Amino acid sequence: MKRGSSKRVAAGAALFLLLLVVLILASRVLDPQGGTRPSRETPVPFFSGVEAEVVKVVDGDTLDVEAEDARGKRVRERVRMLRIDTPEREERGYREATRALARMVEDKRVRLEGEAGGRFERGNYGRVLAYVFADGKNVNVEMVRLGWTPFWTRFGEGRFAEAFREAEKEAKRARRGLWRR
Repeated sequence: MKRGSSKRVAAGAALFLLLLVVLILASRVLDPQGGTRPSRETPVPFFSGVEAEVVKVVDGDTLDVEAEDARGKRVRERVRMLRIDTPEREERGYREATRALARMVEDKRVRLEGEAGGRFERGNYGRVLAYVFADGKNVNVEMVRLGWTPFWTRFGEGRFAEAFREAEKEAKRARRGLWRR
C-alpha cells in the first residue's frame, strides 16, 4: 500500500468514528417524533396536584399524560411513578403489571402529585416523578397492594411510606402478583 493511501484510510476511519459518535449522541437527545427528550434539568411545565389525562400506559410504572401548563397550553409528559419498580419487559409479571396499571388509569383523568413542595422533579431519563391518584386512590400504593411491585425504597421512602409498607405486607400475606409461589 502506498504511503498516501494509508493516510487517506486513517482519515476516513477517523471521520467515520466521529460521525458514529455524533449519531449516537444525537439519538440520545432526539426522540422518535423529532423533538428533544427532556433531561433531569428540564423544568416540568405544571405543578403538583395537576389533573391530567392518561394517553398511554407504557408499562407497570410508567405512563404518558397530557395536562395544561400555566399558560393553558396542552403538554404531554412521560411520568415515572414514585416508590414502585414493576418487572421489565423480559421479566415475569411484566404483562400482568402493565395490565393492572391500565385497568386503574387508562382513558381516565388522574391527579399527579410530586414528592414535596408543590413542584415535580425529573428522573434520570427525563420522566416526571409522581404519585398518581385515580378514583380517590393512590395508584402507586395500589400497585404494591396488588403484588406487582415491592415498595421500592432505593431513593428513599417518601411521604406515603406507611401506606406502602402496609400494602406490601397485605400482598405478601395474600400471595398476590409477584408473591405468588
